[in-house]
Amino acid sequence: MTKKLTMDDTWGMAKSALQACKEHNETTNKMATMNSELWKEIGLKQEKIKLLEETIQDKDFEIADLNSSHSDQLWELDKLEKENAQMKEVCGGVAAYEKKIKQYIKKESVDN
Repeated sequence: MTKKLTMDDTWGMAKSALQACKEHNETTNKMATMNSELWKEIGLKQEKIKLLEETIQDKDFEIADLNSSHSDQLWELDKLEKENAQMKEVCGGVAAYEKKIKQYIKKESVDN
């Protein structure tokens, strides 16, 4: 009887151990699948980050070009403003003489 109980207990422990191994295997497979999916997702995120970094770099170059162009335009504007100021001085003098000439002509004109 003791031998039969021992055999039954041993058989029961073997079944429990087998069931535990099966559950452990299933858990390990699930973890491996999840780990694989996680690495795949991390890879996709890294690719997206790389694309965004390239886009940022392109935009930085574009901004640098626009800043350079803007600086050039500001230099041109400064030169044109200086030329405009010089022209106003010249035209202001001419306008004063023109006004005096017109006044003189009005005085000399003969009314009918």
